[in-house]
Order: sequence, then C-alpha cells, then structure tokens
Amino acid sequence: MLQSIKKEDFEFFYPIMKYSFPENERRSKSAQRALFDDARYKVAAKRDERGKIVAFMAYWELDGITYLEHFAVDRELRGAGLGGAFLDELTAGLNGPVVLEAEPPETEIAARRIAFYERHGFVLNDYDYIQPPLGKNRRPVPLKVMSLASPLGREQFDDVRRKIYSAVYGVDPRDYV
Repeated sequence: MLQSIKKEDFEFFYPIMKYSFPENERRSKSAQRALFDDARYKVAAKRDERGKIVAFMAYWELDGITYLEHFAVDRELRGAGLGGAFLDELTAGLNGPVVLEAEPPETEIAARRIAFYERHGFVLNDYDYIQPPLGKNRRPVPLKVMSLASPLGREQFDDVRRKIYSAVYGVDPRDYV
C-alpha cells in the first residue's frame, strides 16, 4: 500500500533522491523540502516491513494533469519488480493526462529507463523539451516527455509544458521554446 509522505518524513526519503538523481536533475535539499509547502506537490512512498521508505514518487497535480517528477527505488531493491508495481499502483489512481520527463534514448541506461516506462503504459512523445534549471548555477537539460496510455497531440503537449514550466519551474514557457 502506498503512503502519502509529509514534510516531517523528508529526511527519510531525501537520501534515495540524492543518490538516484544527478545534482543537475534535483533541487537543493532546502528547496526540495520547501516544495511541501505547495499543496500541488505530493510524495507517495512504499515502505518495507520495518517502516523504512524503499521507494517514492514525487509528483505534481496541476490543473487537469499529473506530472511525475522524481521516482526512485532504494538501490538495494532495484530490479526486483518493486518499482514497476509501485508505478502501476500509483498511476491507477491518478486523473487526467499523466506525464513525466525522461532522458532521450541516447545512452543504454536512458533507453532502458524509457523501455521500463513503456512496459508500464507510457509512450514517448517526439517533441523537443527542455527542463529548465533547478537552481542557481545549474543548466537546462534536454529531455523528452512521456505520457501514460497515449501520445500527446501538439496542442496538448504545449499545454502540458506550459503548466509544468509555470508551476514547477516558475519560468515563462516562451523562454525555452
């Protein structure tokens, strides 16, 4: 069963985030913690029998769409099916288009990650997309957007990008077209 994580649980899931995502793809620790003050930001987690957080998904509920931002499984449990089961359970309860960012399939690990999401119902959209910087002295990251169940049409993609850029990154979408 998935559990909702609150700000007081931050120290228990942040270490998984820190080793799962390069610095350029995550916020500073204080900025990440501050997101819990935004009602649109949610974190769902899976715990083991001892109560330890072993997987989490940080996501945003944004005006008719759900944007999956960070998803990670404890490195000792990867490859055992926990991540796929977690993803399926979480997405079954989400409304509207469900989207996530993924690295373009230019490396073996990126291609494997995309294949994982495809096995769980996501499709890779062929539109150019840039993740704006997640803090000072960070650079934009070229990524792709994946959507659950079906590809996004151009207008729908532009709407999704606009909502993510404005709510999650606090930038004007026209700055990254």
